[in-house]
Amino acid sequence: MEIRNYTLKEYFDAHKSPCLSFHVYDLEDLKIKNEEVLHRSDYFQVLLLEQGTVKQQIEHETLELSKNEISVVFPNQINALTKSEDAKGVVIQFDEVLFCSDLLKNELISYNNDLINKLNHVVLEEVPFEKIHTYGTQILSFFKSLSPIKKEQIRFYIKIMLLEIIELAHQKYQGFQAPNQLDYFAKFKTLIETNFKSKRTVTYYKDELKITSKKLNEICKSKTGHTALYIIHERILTEIKRLLIFSGKNHKEIAYELGFDSPSALNKFVYAKLKETPTELKSELSRIYKY
Repeated sequence: MEIRNYTLKEYFDAHKSPCLSFHVYDLEDLKIKNEEVLHRSDYFQVLLLEQGTVKQQIEHETLELSKNEISVVFPNQINALTKSEDAKGVVIQFDEVLFCSDLLKNELISYNNDLINKLNHVVLEEVPFEKIHTYGTQILSFFKSLSPIKKEQIRFYIKIMLLEIIELAHQKYQGFQAPNQLDYFAKFKTLIETNFKSKRTVTYYKDELKITSKKLNEICKSKTGHTALYIIHERILTEIKRLLIFSGKNHKEIAYELGFDSPSALNKFVYAKLKETPTELKSELSRIYKY
């Protein structure tokens, strides 16, 4: 079966709208039809279910969500969603570049099986759910009347909402026992997070994991549809985007911070990946994240 791949940029290009780092809609919106087909995406998706039922397939597990329940789908997880006619709630989609706080990066970027299991399906009592849902409805309200200030407010609310969900999930599943060892993919992601500025070869990571390059690529393709080298490069590219738009550093400073030999090497890397220069990328990111 063919698995579709969704990106936020493609959605906004199709609707001739400026690409954003997030997208928000309610469950009664016709856009939800897109979620009924098995797919992967390059963004996180949070569903806050206020009423009705939702059947959510995530990887090989089918989840039955009902009132006061939340699901968080991570980038590259295969998923599909169908809802009952009376379902009400909010869907919030956002990309990884959004995260600049160390806490969110540590919790979500190098996510492991324990966190994924906790957040794929979170069951809450009415009071804590209402607190989370209030954030969701406020985000939706801001999204319907966007302005530069409201875009910044949305990013702030998404971070607060996620921190609340993470804390509640950890409390709810306090007795949950993580595997004795993280699986190879989670270990790989954690190693990248620690070493991506200086270690960019598949050889380094497969040696650290004590597996072959072929095995590592098989694992990565099964989890994301991409090779190990692609995942390493995507992490570097994500950091380049963060630094270009949020750090205030020039290209030379960014190049040396990320272990490139020169600004020219940074330029070549970005152009090879995106067919645009860092200057062009920064201009595009400014439209997405600031204006």
